[in-house]
Amino acid sequence: MNGAKETARPGRQGLRATAGLISLAAYLSVASVGHAADWTSGPPPAPVEYLENEGVPCSIGAPLWAPPEATAAVLPWRTVWLGHFSGGRPYTDGTGLTLVDWKDEKVCFPTRQHCQAWVRDLRRAYHRPEGYWTCLLLR
Repeated sequence: MNGAKETARPGRQGLRATAGLISLAAYLSVASVGHAADWTSGPPPAPVEYLENEGVPCSIGAPLWAPPEATAAVLPWRTVWLGHFSGGRPYTDGTGLTLVDWKDEKVCFPTRQHCQAWVRDLRRAYHRPEGYWTCLLLR
C-alpha cells in the first residue's frame, strides 16, 4: 500500500521534470516569435521577371524556419510543374576519403518538358547513389 501511495504523490523528481518541461515550452514559444514576425505580412513577393525556359526555386510547404520561396500561387505561368530531384555522386576529398555529394532540390517550371529536361540533366550527373525524381503538376 505504501508503494501505491508514494507513486500517487509527485515527488522531487516529478516536480523537477515538470519545471523542466515548462521552461522548455516557454523558451520555444519565445524563440519562435521572431520567425512568426517574419511571416505576419506573408512571404515576400516573388521576383517580377520569370524566364519561360528557366526554373524557379519554389516551395509547396516549408517549415516556418525555412527561408520563404515562391509558390505556385505567385508564379505567372498558366501551368506550374514542380520538379523534385535528389541524387548523389561520389568524390574523393583531399585525404583520399570517398564521400557522396548529395543534391536535393525543388524547382518550379512553366512546362512539363522543361521540368523533365532539368531532371534528365541532373540524373546524368547525380546517379550514384540513385535518388528520387519527379515532375508534378501543381496547377
